[in-house]
Amino acid sequence: MSILFPEKPSPAIKGEQVRLLYQQGSAIQLLGILTAVIAVALFWNIADRDTLLLWLSVMVLVSIIRLAINVRFSGIAGSDFDTDRWEKIYMAGTFLSGVIWGGLALFYEPGWPVPYQVMLFIIYTGLIGGAFNTNSSVFAAFPAFYLPPVACLMYVMLQQSGEGYIEMALLFAIYIALMHTSSVRFYNRLTHTLELQFDNQQLAGRLAHSNKRLTRLAEIDPLTQTFNRRSMDRFLSDEWKMHLQNTKAISVLFIDIDYFKEYNDTYGHVAGDHCLNAVAQTLKKSIRNERDMVARYGGEEFAVILPHTECEEARHIAERILEDIQALRIMHTASSVADELTVSIGITTMVPNPLCDIPTILDRADRALYDAKRSGRNRIVCDAA
Repeated sequence: MSILFPEKPSPAIKGEQVRLLYQQGSAIQLLGILTAVIAVALFWNIADRDTLLLWLSVMVLVSIIRLAINVRFSGIAGSDFDTDRWEKIYMAGTFLSGVIWGGLALFYEPGWPVPYQVMLFIIYTGLIGGAFNTNSSVFAAFPAFYLPPVACLMYVMLQQSGEGYIEMALLFAIYIALMHTSSVRFYNRLTHTLELQFDNQQLAGRLAHSNKRLTRLAEIDPLTQTFNRRSMDRFLSDEWKMHLQNTKAISVLFIDIDYFKEYNDTYGHVAGDHCLNAVAQTLKKSIRNERDMVARYGGEEFAVILPHTECEEARHIAERILEDIQALRIMHTASSVADELTVSIGITTMVPNPLCDIPTILDRADRALYDAKRSGRNRIVCDAA
């Protein structure tokens, strides 16, 4: 039974099938008008002209209306649309066009010369062949068009008393049966192709999501959820190139938790991990915006990259970090600086130029941090260049 009535597609695939119908609709309406004009010209001398003109007028009117509907659909096809509603509109239009084309057979009279009879059959077979190409993306659209003209032509043929009409009707019926089964096979193949396409799109989406997740895992320090050293190096490299062009200052802060080894020895590594995470979250809250970066540089040391930042502004941010860390009130009785957790911060600010490089700014920040630790910790040392 699948040859006659294939299975219903999923809503997503059905929507794409309806979209395909309308994509070809404008061209088919214009070709339909042209074909109708040619048909009227062919039968002008052997059929009632007034009736022919009336038939042509109705055909052109319906085609123009359908053309306008196609234009309307084109305006919404890029977004979600009511698939069932637009399918019904197309079905109604194509059925009405089929009825009008069926009316052309009613002009037929047995007294027509043979060439005109042949022309009528050629027009009908051509119309049905064209409808096969344009309407088969939705199963019912092709029968909706071909059934009215086929019924009218078969009726006219079977009403004739001369020889050969029944044979002609039979041959035409065989042609229609072949076209219908071919349409169903085309529809099934198209549906299968669309299913594969949608499956591939979903797979591509899942792969993209997985790649994004893997990329994030490769860039983020799992303990502190800040960027890792690898990500920081890439970020700093990109910013360095931009700052070479715009000649703006870039600041780097190195932050080290004071006496962190002693903290671990006193409170244990689990508490040390909680401490690292608390400091990391505080640093993330202390920076200005998404353009600044907080990274775990290694062990208990963090780095903050501040693009477009002069030394004075970097110092203000560092002072805020010191205050925010102290506000955590994390006990650290093993510290030689205070009974609560503190950090030391080294700052360097540079305007990138061809005579210096990234290792230079990192080295200067590291030396500033070393000076902060050597001079008593829990303080800021700024080295501007």
